[in-house]
Amino acid sequence: MENNCMGACESHEHKQGELSRKAVLGGLAAILTGIGLTTLGDTAAEAATSYNTKIKATAIPQGSAKTVTVAGKSILITRPAASTYRAFKRTCTHKPKALRTTLRSGFIYCPEHGQDFDPNTGAPTGFANETNKPLTKYSTKIKNGYIYVTI
Repeated sequence: MENNCMGACESHEHKQGELSRKAVLGGLAAILTGIGLTTLGDTAAEAATSYNTKIKATAIPQGSAKTVTVAGKSILITRPAASTYRAFKRTCTHKPKALRTTLRSGFIYCPEHGQDFDPNTGAPTGFANETNKPLTKYSTKIKNGYIYVTI
């Protein structure tokens, strides 16, 4: 046996090349912190949850959008192509103001400052700058004819 844990565990006895659970978790925490995921709590549990919006996929015509509340969040679901559905947080990235609930001239629109966003990517169009970032995007899937959003 050798001491690989450097005092990180109680037994201090490990086989050659074996890591303690505490060492593995400590390494994982360092990696997550390095990529900006410093807390996991409720956010991680929420991120893994898929919600049925109770909106049928056929209820959103191609080239349009619909607003729904999912887990207390206002979400704008777009349908930029026949079999493509996108979901975005319905808040502008320039200022925390609500986006329009429908598309304007084919774009997601912020009435507060006139910014358009691409309904497929959420990227700002027109006068995009450092204050206009892409919208928060959520994944979507169609299951039994209904749109599900994972947030």
